[in-house]
Amino acid sequence: MVKVKISLISVGLVLLFAFFLLLPLQSFAYDCSTREGKQYLRLLERKFADYRWTDLHPRDISWEYHRTTRNKHPLMFVHFGNSSKNCVLFFGGVHGDELPTAYLMFKLAHYVKEHPALFKDQCIVIAPLLNPDGFLSAQPTRTNASGIDINRNFPTRDWKAKAIRQWIAKGKQVRYYPGTRPASEQETIFQMALIKRFKPQKILSAHSPLNFFDYDGPSSDLDSFEKWMEQICKESNHPLKKFGYYPGSLGNYAGHERNIFTLTLELPSSDPGQSSDYFEKFQPSIVKFIQLPIVGSPPNLKVLR
Repeated sequence: MVKVKISLISVGLVLLFAFFLLLPLQSFAYDCSTREGKQYLRLLERKFADYRWTDLHPRDISWEYHRTTRNKHPLMFVHFGNSSKNCVLFFGGVHGDELPTAYLMFKLAHYVKEHPALFKDQCIVIAPLLNPDGFLSAQPTRTNASGIDINRNFPTRDWKAKAIRQWIAKGKQVRYYPGTRPASEQETIFQMALIKRFKPQKILSAHSPLNFFDYDGPSSDLDSFEKWMEQICKESNHPLKKFGYYPGSLGNYAGHERNIFTLTLELPSSDPGQSSDYFEKFQPSIVKFIQLPIVGSPPNLKVLR
């Protein structure tokens, strides 16, 4: 009897050890005070200096990360305010060669920190650099270190039927490769995890250089959303274009399938020298996006007038 108990205990300990051994490290949360985090922030600061982004000080922000990329760069974000309330999510640096989009979101993190009234009654989450491997390459790349376009890698309902087929039909352009299976990339999983955790009513993703606003999202209050967008476009002198969505894109995954108000801001160029000008131009629109009152939950979101 004693031997049986000892055997059972031994088996239990082995299973417990195996569980923790196999548990992915991404399950644990880290801040950027870790050695890995500090090294990454120093690397970013050197890259920012190359672009003369001297007004960015990433070590001044309380970043958090749960997972890393293929090249072991942290996928970090910061959240301000109460996450149980109305939440807005910002993404930058989805494509590593769209340089000003990363600047825009790092600068936004500084701006929000300096203006706490913005998150008094809501939650603001900023993930400024979703593709650090592409961004930090000697020659920045649209794709990640695995050669995958992370804006074609979301597990949308049409991915298996259309993603590869559409990529082939459009000439197998390396820049748009969706991968061999959906949600294969840490960068994609990271975005999905933020959406699941914070349940945002609004998402803004910055891209370049197509020079327009694009909207995907709920049709429950489409007239109000469109009227708001038309006003923002007029005030910012930035056109609105219905660009549509692709298999595996964020607009498809969050806007079309989950009915989250998803706005794409396409900057006029990918020139890093224009980054501060773009922030100055679009900062009022971004603040209004933060302040846009949306009530309800997907798919029944409404603009509160």
